[in-house]
Amino acid sequence: MTFISIIIPFDTVKRYLKDCLDSLREQNIDDCEIILVLNGGKESVDDLLKEYDDLNIIIKSFDSRINVSKARNEGLKIAEGQYVYFIDSDDYIYQDGLSKLIDVAKNTNADFINGERINTGFIKERFAEEIDLLAEKKRYPLLKKNLADDEFSFKLLVGDKTDDFEVLSALHCLIKKDKIDKLFDESAVYQSDYEFMIDVLNGMESFVGVENAIYAKRIRDDPINLKSLNQQMGADKFLIYSEKFKKAIENINIEALKDEFASKLFKYYYSNFSGNFYANPDKKWRNEYFDILVGLMAKINFKNLSFYQKRELKALKSHDKNKLRKLLKLRINFSKLLEMDNMWRIKAAIYYKIFNKKEINQKQIIFCSFRGDYYSDSPKYLYEYLYENYPDEFDYVWVLNDKNVKVPGNPKKVKRFSLDFYKEVARSKYWVINGRQSVVLAKRKEQIIVSTWHGTPLKKLGLDIGNVYTRDPFLKHSYIDVSKEWDYLISPNRYTTDILKSSFGYEKDIFESGYPRNDILYNADENKVNEIKSKLNIPDDKKIILYAPTWRDDEFVDIGSVKFKLQLELDKLKENLSDEYIVLVRTHYFISNNLDLSGVEDFAFDVSRYDDIAELYLVADILITDYSSVFFDYANLKRPILYYTYDLEKYENVLRGFYLDIHEEVPGPLLKTTEEVIDSIKNIESLKEEYKDKYDAFYERFCSIEDGNASKRIVEKVWK
Repeated sequence: MTFISIIIPFDTVKRYLKDCLDSLREQNIDDCEIILVLNGGKESVDDLLKEYDDLNIIIKSFDSRINVSKARNEGLKIAEGQYVYFIDSDDYIYQDGLSKLIDVAKNTNADFINGERINTGFIKERFAEEIDLLAEKKRYPLLKKNLADDEFSFKLLVGDKTDDFEVLSALHCLIKKDKIDKLFDESAVYQSDYEFMIDVLNGMESFVGVENAIYAKRIRDDPINLKSLNQQMGADKFLIYSEKFKKAIENINIEALKDEFASKLFKYYYSNFSGNFYANPDKKWRNEYFDILVGLMAKINFKNLSFYQKRELKALKSHDKNKLRKLLKLRINFSKLLEMDNMWRIKAAIYYKIFNKKEINQKQIIFCSFRGDYYSDSPKYLYEYLYENYPDEFDYVWVLNDKNVKVPGNPKKVKRFSLDFYKEVARSKYWVINGRQSVVLAKRKEQIIVSTWHGTPLKKLGLDIGNVYTRDPFLKHSYIDVSKEWDYLISPNRYTTDILKSSFGYEKDIFESGYPRNDILYNADENKVNEIKSKLNIPDDKKIILYAPTWRDDEFVDIGSVKFKLQLELDKLKENLSDEYIVLVRTHYFISNNLDLSGVEDFAFDVSRYDDIAELYLVADILITDYSSVFFDYANLKRPILYYTYDLEKYENVLRGFYLDIHEEVPGPLLKTTEEVIDSIKNIESLKEEYKDKYDAFYERFCSIEDGNASKRIVEKVWK
């Protein structure tokens, strides 16, 4: 007889299913069947399943869409295992989490064996970092200590690292199949586990919780295009959870489990509900939702509460809203007082409570480029056009972390996140930015944000990225949150317009004006070029190669921590090309402090901190790049471009992926070695002829809007 039947309902997303199946393969289970129920969605997984011929996968397909409950029921109908196990297709098992459950089942023959579920935004390859973070914060996965088997099972089942209000889930539990009397309620759209699990748990005689058997419950990283059921609940989430919770506490006959319900409910109140009751502008939290919560709390007993927690609970149960509000005010203000050693919190509080309540200066424009590290990019050229043509009509402010940077017109300068910064942000009618504004900032209704973005995308952005490899697994959420506040979004071509709409979930019109930062490429004369060379303090008798590689997502280890090594061998370039060329090295601003040019100082020059890359384009005879968007801008000059793509397969298929077919559409050769780069430079004239037609087509598609007047068009659009 098959020992375990693993049931997986699949709706979307294929890359999530891959993580799921990979994690099952890693369990090395022999006597199991995997029942994959395909619910009639549009996404085919046939090609993916060919990679898993070694797994005993049974496919149950439906032509039309079915819900999770029906999919699980269909799996149960054909399951032949002694135990059944449910896993969602977008989740995965950490290390040997399922193997541990099976070992315990074989040794104990218990009716119900379960491990711990942990909510995560991390992809499978990086989930270990989530566990490490939990350890750093002293929030280790649950430990059994002196608990009995059943007590530990209930503690794991309810969990403390899952949704605050969720107490029952069929996931990551081994359940004896002959103990299952009722199927899932197919009429339930959300949280359909509850009725099934209430019946299962009441019918079980033996429970075993297994320590360090961990299941990763994925929080989907794209809540716009790839919503999970939980994310679809929206504003009804409280009502749905409270209804299910009520059923659980009324129908479960296991007192030890009810104790865990009480603990979870109070935790939800303390960390979530109380804040909404106190400050949420939606009055439901102080009326309808409040009454529901009071009703739930009246049904269960709470243990091990502190004196202050008991006072809040007493006020809550007695329906004394005024007293509860006073107690919450004390708790919240005390918490803020404890945090006052964090200066940024003090400044942010002043920003919200004082600056954001003062009158807006209708004439003031604040500019910021690359987090205040540079006076550069499109905000620079938009500012210079405005100042040159309207010097007295606006009040200008620049966000610059180095206030010694010279800016024409001597505008006010503020350091990012200084008190002055918050003050000027709050009072500026217009913000001009080239990236994502900080989530700390709160745009006021009367304010206008002009986002120029910072390049024509080659590699995928935001919502278009598959798996996110950066330290922040919720990177995509920030794209959605910040873009909602943009009033104007600037694009240099139709290709970029389409991408910005999809990658940001941007629903407003996008202005195809060209990039202000490219105006200089059409307007600069020879005197300007000589001025830039002089400022760079580089030899004037050599041709110039600009090397501008992008950063790789897997180089981002943690905030402020980057592992970076320049892959182009500059010593070999120097040996072969130094008679005719020098190299300017411009790394991405994320890694600009991590460049070492020891041994090639007289040949290679670090220009990573040079404010304006457009000026570097003007002096460069050849550009070497990889997947950076710099080549779209440089192409305006119609000069040779080489692509040093030593890790092309990894970058294309694993880290990001591209919007273009880089093999066919870029106007230069893809080179894998330093030797190939050297050879291409030595034969640059023949390469120019070889790529002429492709270059012309590329220019027409990506650069034809640019004419040196992008700033003028934007000013006439925004400040007409």
